[in-house]
Amino acid sequence: MRNIDKKQKHSRLRISFQTSVTEGIFAQIYGNLSAIGSSFIVKLMVILGASPMHYSLLSAIGQVSALWQPLGVAITHKLKERKSACIKITAIGRFLTIFLGLSLLFNNHLQGIWFVLILLFFSAGLQSLGANIWIAWISDLIPLSIRGRFFSKRNQILIGIGLIVSYIVSFHIDLFESAKGAFKLGYIKLLRAEKFFLPQNQPWFLAGVFVFASLIGLIGLFFLNRQPERPLRPVPEQRLRERYSAPFKDKNFRLLSVFGIWWMLAIGVGSPFWGPFMMKKLSMSLFEIQIYNTLSVFSSLLSYQFWGRFIDKNGNKTAMQICIALGGLNPMLWLFTSAGNYSILWLEALSSGFMWAGAGIITTNFILSVAEKGKEQVYSGIYGAITGLAMMFSTLACGIFYPSSLTIGKRILEPEQVIFGVGGIMRWLSFIPLFFVVEKRTVPLPKALLSLFREKTDKSLKK
Repeated sequence: MRNIDKKQKHSRLRISFQTSVTEGIFAQIYGNLSAIGSSFIVKLMVILGASPMHYSLLSAIGQVSALWQPLGVAITHKLKERKSACIKITAIGRFLTIFLGLSLLFNNHLQGIWFVLILLFFSAGLQSLGANIWIAWISDLIPLSIRGRFFSKRNQILIGIGLIVSYIVSFHIDLFESAKGAFKLGYIKLLRAEKFFLPQNQPWFLAGVFVFASLIGLIGLFFLNRQPERPLRPVPEQRLRERYSAPFKDKNFRLLSVFGIWWMLAIGVGSPFWGPFMMKKLSMSLFEIQIYNTLSVFSSLLSYQFWGRFIDKNGNKTAMQICIALGGLNPMLWLFTSAGNYSILWLEALSSGFMWAGAGIITTNFILSVAEKGKEQVYSGIYGAITGLAMMFSTLACGIFYPSSLTIGKRILEPEQVIFGVGGIMRWLSFIPLFFVVEKRTVPLPKALLSLFREKTDKSLKK
């Protein structure tokens, strides 16, 4: 009987993983092309003539969308299954981005910018709401003991495919630029599209990319509909207000929230300006930005397996300490760049990719490991809302208190670089609130690193 149960459990996990990966591929392509944080959205904002404050608002919208997450608890409070609500809400959010290109029709570009920001506010909010329902759904399917490896393997596949698609699209968008190399000219001639790849057509091609991305995102939801779902466990009848207040009665949740608030405040410092700084101050093409992204993704892909095993063995808190150390270093490397002199960013991309691979898994997994059994959704929703609000505050502050350039000796730092430096210091300071968070399975960092060193040494000796 036990063998039958094990086989059924293994089969359910295999189906869950396969379905999650298939659906995730479509979602990843959609996100890379048409979600907040996409370089293509930044490109659209550059074309529309956005100001630093607009980039701050764009980044803030990505974080304020987390405030929608607690609504997921209210929506599923008395539902017998989550799947239908998750798919319908996410579908509306993805459908809205099909209209991003309409911003180009406004005679006043400022109106077009506000159209983009408002559209993305509702799109990102609805998708964040759907994501909260999804995380509760998936946490019921995947045991805590293997979640680190599950998310790492899933992310490894999704990011690789998403990168390939982004590369192809960015290459074609760059074909519209006035400056073209011999390879690009040859490619255009091969397609017999000399009259198509003109600078004035670039915005409309970009609008087509957003339509394509939205359709891909919607197709992915058909696969998500195939994801199995466990029947919801019966829980004692509880008022909605009591469900929302339950996490705040948990001391460890409050401690984790303090860390999350500080970490996200730090991450928000500078977040609106990475892409614009590369395009406008460093004069990097969209294709070069994709090279940067490629190095970052390549580093992430190679490190996901490491992070999955390390987190499952040593705990999220220990892994997060490594991410904080690297997370503070990465912005500092940007202080040594200038137009035509940004080779150090290729090294930063590798370091950043490694760091964010771990931080991404930890962000999803940490709150689930702290949450009480059966309350993962409300814990995740409240935590996402609190930390998202914190990052929204710091991203807006970057635009409101946009600094002047700073001269240090013979070195002149651009305003963005001043912000990057402040952000790096704030990231390092997040060690302090993390220290007080309690995680049952945590292995002290020195012991974890020593164990890791011994494993590497043993493998080397066996070879």
